[in-house]
Amino acid sequence: MLRTRRKQLYAFLGAVAVIGASAFASQYIWREAGLKSLQAVNEQRVQLVANALTAEIGRQDHLPVVLSLDPDVRNALGPQGDGNRLERLSRKLEVVSREADTRALYLVAPNGMVVASDNWQSPETLVGRNLANRPYVINAIENGRSSDLGVEPESNRARYYLAEAVRAGVTLLGIAVVRIEFDALEAAWERAAERVLVTDPDGVVFLASDPAYKYRSIGGKGASVRENPDVAKRYPGVLAAPITFKVLERRGPDSIIQVEAPDAGATYLYQTMHLPIYGWTIHRFTDLTTVREDQRDGAIIGGAIAALIISLVLYVIERHRAYVAEKAGVARLKAEVDERTRDLSESNASLQTEIDEHRRTEARLRATQNELVQAGKLAALGQMSAALAHEINQPLAAIRTFMASAKVFAQRGNLAQVVSNLDLIADLAERVAGITGHLKTFARKSEPGHPEPVLVDRAIDGTLFLLESQIKAAGVSVEKQVEPDLWVLGHAVQLEQVILNLVRNALDAVADQENGRISITAQASGSNVLIKVADNGHGIPASRIDQIFDPFFTTKALGKGLGLGLSISYGIVQDFGGQIHARNLPGGGAELTVELPRHRRESAAAELAVHA
Repeated sequence: MLRTRRKQLYAFLGAVAVIGASAFASQYIWREAGLKSLQAVNEQRVQLVANALTAEIGRQDHLPVVLSLDPDVRNALGPQGDGNRLERLSRKLEVVSREADTRALYLVAPNGMVVASDNWQSPETLVGRNLANRPYVINAIENGRSSDLGVEPESNRARYYLAEAVRAGVTLLGIAVVRIEFDALEAAWERAAERVLVTDPDGVVFLASDPAYKYRSIGGKGASVRENPDVAKRYPGVLAAPITFKVLERRGPDSIIQVEAPDAGATYLYQTMHLPIYGWTIHRFTDLTTVREDQRDGAIIGGAIAALIISLVLYVIERHRAYVAEKAGVARLKAEVDERTRDLSESNASLQTEIDEHRRTEARLRATQNELVQAGKLAALGQMSAALAHEINQPLAAIRTFMASAKVFAQRGNLAQVVSNLDLIADLAERVAGITGHLKTFARKSEPGHPEPVLVDRAIDGTLFLLESQIKAAGVSVEKQVEPDLWVLGHAVQLEQVILNLVRNALDAVADQENGRISITAQASGSNVLIKVADNGHGIPASRIDQIFDPFFTTKALGKGLGLGLSISYGIVQDFGGQIHARNLPGGGAELTVELPRHRRESAAAELAVHA
């Protein structure tokens, strides 16, 4: 009896050890997957913050230069200037500031006195104030142009100043200044519950989503920053104790930190991005609650799986013992049979419950698949956001320029030139509308429903329209050979997403090539349509070519992709009733082929008429 109990104790301890080890290993795997996903998502968010900062400055940084060239400004600041001209100039600055949505726009005489300002009618007007000791005024007088970041004494808020000297030959007439404020950005970060900090070259936080972090140093400089007279002059009376944290884990360029002040004990994923054009650095703290939840779920799942396996092993052992007992004595057969029958009934009930759960799990998996397709589209749009923003910003900058010149021509009575400018503005607006319209169509969430005829040429053109900026930026040549009148049955947006994923992978493959080429062909082959995307890149490792359609498998560097694009494309093509496969080309590079059932034009026209 004692020996039996000892064996049972050892078996119990062994089972507990196996369950604990499984839970530990599973929670580690889930934690790593959660952290990698969080890093990839947050890289895009940090980039969006950088884009917002540069866009806020970029839409106003031209104003001092424009004012320095304006004849009204030169006349008002010149020897013939008088009070009436300065008043008219202030009115003009008021209109320009209102149209450009600028916080402050003013002109400073060579002696440092503000002579015209957009707030000339306000009780707090800058007109008459002496700013000769301000760094941006001093530097603009010496160098012709300057920028300065500092705290406005009246409001204790960080402000960014851009100044341009107004000269007539070598004679200094004055300085044109625009004041840029970031209050709206900080408010937006705070409403979105973001933890974002922006530091100057000395490591002092001048923008923060949480006011508790503002005007504190970060980066290990500590007290030396507060004792620096230049820093103290730029932030008079507002510098606070430094932000201190302890690095718990390094993850490439990112790290897991524990903040010791001002939020003692808080743990975050810490990511940074440097803005070399201004010398600023963006810092982002991301809460790790979701990672901890993933870690907890992984431990539960790992422990549950180990417990289930052990239960099955014990069940098999018990069945074996029952068989031996049955052979040992016929007298005990009926009792054993009754006991096993009860066990089987309970097992059947448990099995039915598991079957029902499996059915519910299958329904959830289908819903998750649709969400992954949508997530793939949004991830693609997120990675293209910088290029698309540049593509849209060009016509917008041109529109602003044409609007400014149209006002000048209108004042001069040159209506023909005003009409010409308005025609140009209309053309640019149509281009922006085309870009945003196609983005909205591509980003729309596709719901499962009745398939409809899709023209292959139109889907390929729509994809190349979205990727036009990235293709130009990469300097890659794209060759397209598409047979006319090729139709397939499915959903247009989903087919565009498949082609977009293939072309984007090809762009990544030829990113390091001097003469990168991508070839897109579509042709009929019997009753099928073959869509091929080929490149002259480095190809696919032969040992991994059969894994590229697996979820979360990627050959890209860490943070460059989640490994979902080809997996999502594989699922979409399967839903279309087709196939997708890859191969390496003999001359170098890779080729991915989508094979879909062809839909005849006559039946396609009838389908379109039914759904019209």
